[in-house]
This record gives sequence, C-alpha cells and structure tokens, in this order.
Amino acid sequence: MDTLIAALAALHIITAPLAPIASYTAVHSCEFTANKRIALTFDADMTAGMEKLLETHEVTSWYNRDLIHYLNRHQIPATLFLTGMWAETYPKEARALARNPLFEIANHSYSHPGFAHPCYGLEYVNEAQKRYELYHSKAVLKAITGIDTTLFRFPGGCQAAMDVELVRSMGLTPVGWTIVSGDAFAGDTASIVQNVLSQAHDGGIVVAHMNAGPNAPKTAEAIKELVPILRSEGFIFVKVSELLPIDDLLACRE
Repeated sequence: MDTLIAALAALHIITAPLAPIASYTAVHSCEFTANKRIALTFDADMTAGMEKLLETHEVTSWYNRDLIHYLNRHQIPATLFLTGMWAETYPKEARALARNPLFEIANHSYSHPGFAHPCYGLEYVNEAQKRYELYHSKAVLKAITGIDTTLFRFPGGCQAAMDVELVRSMGLTPVGWTIVSGDAFAGDTASIVQNVLSQAHDGGIVVAHMNAGPNAPKTAEAIKELVPILRSEGFIFVKVSELLPIDDLLACRE
C-alpha cells in the first residue's frame, strides 16, 4: 500500500483530507435549522494519473459499488459530484445513477485539476483551461447522463474569488461543505465516523468520496455505521438542492 500511495503522489493525484484552504475564499453551505436535515455528498474524482493506474491494473476500480448499493438499499438520497473523466470511464454506471431518483448529479470538473495553487498536489490550470474544464465537463455529463448540471464543486475545494464568479457566469452554483469526513486515504473507519458525528449539524453538507480503491478505501464502511446513528439522532438525509432555494445557497459563506 505504501508503494502505491507513493506512486499516486508522483502522479499528482493524492490529495490530503479535504478542508477549506485559508488563503482562498471557500464556498460553503450555511447552517440552517430545518428539522435536522443533512446532505451526504460524494465526489467521483478522476485524473489522468488515476486513469493510468486503471490501464496498468494497479487499481481495479475507481467506483465504490458497495457504497452506492448501500445507499440504494436503505433509500438514502445523496448528491454525487462527478468529474467528466469519471463519467467517460463509467458511462453505464453514470447513466444508471442519473436515472435513480435518490441521487442528484452534480459537476466536479472534467479532469480534477487545481483551480488555485497550491491545491494538495493537483495540477494547476490557467484561465482558459478552467473554462475548458467547466464547459467540457458540463457537456460530457449532459451527453452521458442527460443531466444539465447546475451544481459545481471545486476539486480540492480550492478556488479564488474570480473562479467563483467564473463558475456562476456559466450557470453553475458552487457548493462546498460544512462537514469534512476525512475519508480521503483514511485507513480507519472509526476516525471517519467520529469526524462526521463531531461536526454534524442542521443543514450540514458532508464531503466524502465514491472512488474506493486506495484513495477512499473505508467510505462505505463508515457510511454504514453513520446512517443509523444519524437517523437515531433525528437527522433526515436530503440532497443539496433540497436544503434551501438555490438563490439562498449562492449567498452562503463560511
């Protein structure tokens, strides 16, 4: 495992456990009191480096089927932020997710670059490339899933104010998070569970991943533990767009 993680770092696809970056304005949901609603969100990252690991069979899959099966079985709604490359890699699965009324399909760029620098080792892209990432991801997701995405999450949560305005100018609403699961590269299920429970609040947005593999190996296990606990505490699971009107979400800041 250590060798593989070192390889991932060399390919610039390792990111640290997600957290807002102090030097940039992070876009987050506000805290709302609405019957203890909480939104689970899962990012489907895909980079050229991750794609290469699939081609060389060093990683067998970047799709956490166990997680999606659990959400389906227990009727847990979620918002899924897909990269265009991930949808191209798993078109059948992306279409099935888009047809499932439990899930809301959102945009996570095309190839998961850093819109700001530094950004957890992600490759930084310039203004023209940022526009391409937004236009191309939106087009790819529409072609594959039939969904014209309206919600966008910056890779790594990294952005400057001008990037937020760029996203909005393209008809996308930037969405961050208020609850960091810490599932990225985490080998301890208990720590993910504790991270979420210690931050859980009304109107919260949980950020996690649906990649599995070495990037998020314990996400499904953690969610299986978290769902019954959160339900017992009175939380209702909703999609991001159900938290409040989009116009209000646009105004939210941490």
